[in-house]
Amino acid sequence: MAMTALILQYVLLVFFILAIAYFIFFLKEKGIIRSNDYYGITYTILYQLENNEASTENVKRILRAVANAVDFVEKNYKTDNNKIKEEKALAYSRELIRDLKLTSEIGDRSLRFIIRLACALDKN
Repeated sequence: MAMTALILQYVLLVFFILAIAYFIFFLKEKGIIRSNDYYGITYTILYQLENNEASTENVKRILRAVANAVDFVEKNYKTDNNKIKEEKALAYSRELIRDLKLTSEIGDRSLRFIIRLACALDKN
């Protein structure tokens, strides 16, 4: 009797794990869970873009533009104060994002957050 209950518990545990795995697979297939959610930034940027511009490719282009701006500022303004460098990176990021020909505007607060993360992740 005890052995049957133990086997039944193990079988139920395996079914429970399979059900959770299937549920996660289902959420990924429906696009509810995104695998490339760069530190939660993807949803922040997608929320600010218009429907026709809200794509992961545009998010990647925006992140690359900000990373390029941060890299440029870090290389050319090494001796400046971090607050000044952040302002310059913000201005340069705005220029690069305008060059992407997006009609949506990304807020300064979000851009500052992305700039700070790019600085923290900068390999130089």
